[in-house]
Amino acid sequence: MILPPFAIHAGLSIPAIRENPMQSQLAHPYIEKRPGYRGGRAIIAGTNFPVSSVAIYILRQGMLPEELVRRFPHLTLAQIYDALSYYYDHQAEIDAEIEKNLGEDAVAAQLPRGELLSLRYDSATDRFVVQSLGKLNADPE
Repeated sequence: MILPPFAIHAGLSIPAIRENPMQSQLAHPYIEKRPGYRGGRAIIAGTNFPVSSVAIYILRQGMLPEELVRRFPHLTLAQIYDALSYYYDHQAEIDAEIEKNLGEDAVAAQLPRGELLSLRYDSATDRFVVQSLGKLNADPE
């Protein structure tokens, strides 16, 4: 097996690549993941932009990376491509995050209308807790 130059530079060996060919051992300089920040989600460093959002825009909605940079000018193409690389290296994890978020959107759509709600994230249970604070007064006196 001939190793590509980036693999040699990164210190990868043939056995390491054969053991886990689907996961890169390379660093992702534009991606950060901090416990307690943004739910521990992988985000583009220096932003609040999740890797999962990049995957949704480009891979599910068919947006080009250049279009994403035009829509979100605080991002660079290098950041977008690194986020895609990170996604492919951690695909199961990011896909699970996407599905969880889609599930939360479905729950939000079922919340009662006309009520003042308190929403908080409980990190111990990894769930959002919704509490009604009472009815909204549609006719202020």
